[in-house]
Amino acid sequence: MYSAVGLQPYMRAEAALNDSYMHLAIGYFNVVLPSFLPRSANLDAIFWHRARAAQKQIVKAARNPMAVPRIREMARLRGSQARVWAKEDDDKAAGTWVPPPPPKKPVERPLSSALIGLSFLGNLDSVYDHSSYGDVRLHTVVGGPRQRSGGTLLFSYTFAGQLWMFLGYDENGLDRATVQTFWKNFLALMKELLQEGSRVRERPAEDALRARL
Repeated sequence: MYSAVGLQPYMRAEAALNDSYMHLAIGYFNVVLPSFLPRSANLDAIFWHRARAAQKQIVKAARNPMAVPRIREMARLRGSQARVWAKEDDDKAAGTWVPPPPPKKPVERPLSSALIGLSFLGNLDSVYDHSSYGDVRLHTVVGGPRQRSGGTLLFSYTFAGQLWMFLGYDENGLDRATVQTFWKNFLALMKELLQEGSRVRERPAEDALRARL
């Protein structure tokens, strides 16, 4: 699984303030867990063991003393790639693009790839001052998570005293029935964890599956 970490705590106050409310200051990291289940094992014990393992990896990534230098280097590489892709798009639009020659050596593929992305914003009630809106009652926040092609992204946050969860996926790269089965089982797990009787509302959409708990 891949996820993101917010960099606001690392930013200087004068650098965090600007004339725009729109900004992006995040870094990425991976959470790595086994992709198999032992034949003879207690599934509940395995679930909680892997949940704790994921938690430890997330905390380690966020608090690592090398986090900022690593993210700066990542930003430099991503910026360089973005400029190459932008020039390629411009050349294609102008009809001057020439495909690069094939590599002399075969490109080595990574041993594994992430199956799902995780984006947990936390409690957004601490971001919005509800009392400042007068008679207007805030009940919903619509986010715009970035999702790679061929992948899935589990996006969640707490707002107006409720836990919101979204599952976005590439419908051109993944089987809809498989995704819906995963989502159904995931919600069943959430109900179990939040205890039976929790209020759950499911609202399917064209580009995402949503649930409010």
